[in-house]
Amino acid sequence: MLVVEDDDLTRITLSSSLKAAGADNVYSASTASEALTLAHKHLPTAALLDLHLGAGPTGLDVARQLRAQNSRIGIVILTSYEDPRLLGENPDFIPAGTKYLLKRDISDISVVTQALSSAPSSSKLLSRPNMKLLGSKLSENQLMILKLVAEGYSNSEIARRRGVSDKAVEGTLTRLANKLGLEKDSTSNQRVHIARVYFRALGLNLGDVE
Repeated sequence: MLVVEDDDLTRITLSSSLKAAGADNVYSASTASEALTLAHKHLPTAALLDLHLGAGPTGLDVARQLRAQNSRIGIVILTSYEDPRLLGENPDFIPAGTKYLLKRDISDISVVTQALSSAPSSSKLLSRPNMKLLGSKLSENQLMILKLVAEGYSNSEIARRRGVSDKAVEGTLTRLANKLGLEKDSTSNQRVHIARVYFRALGLNLGDVE
């Protein structure tokens, strides 16, 4: 089993917990290159990968390389990012059968071990990843505008960046709010609610910001 996580404490904790839960031959790496070297040497049957590995290749880059080396390896992505497109990833290029676990949903190591134990069998199927993407509701354009709103850009600034009119941005924001199920509110509060959705998708929380 291969664990790839750039945060030292998280990587050590995951590896130790997996061993304590009965996992054999647990190898860990903090970088993509180290992970691929270990995979080539030890031929793991499953891999637990952090999505965001800092600067450079992402966990999904590693996943694609691992699957190219071994078509039967099970892959589990453990991340704070609700939607991989927030890191510029295209879900269509995620290896089939990949399991996608949000860190906030993990209450016990058994959730991880169960995902890892079933990952090799699921990788044999041409199934889509088990992600409940934010992007299943939003188009690429809406996701980008969601990001720009969260970063504090005004409608006019967003319009200029996207090469559209202010009215088009207003319309997109209205459709965005409807798709996200946000209650009708003042424009300022609506933007805060939209920003909260974005930061929640990053695994962050705006707390009581109004």
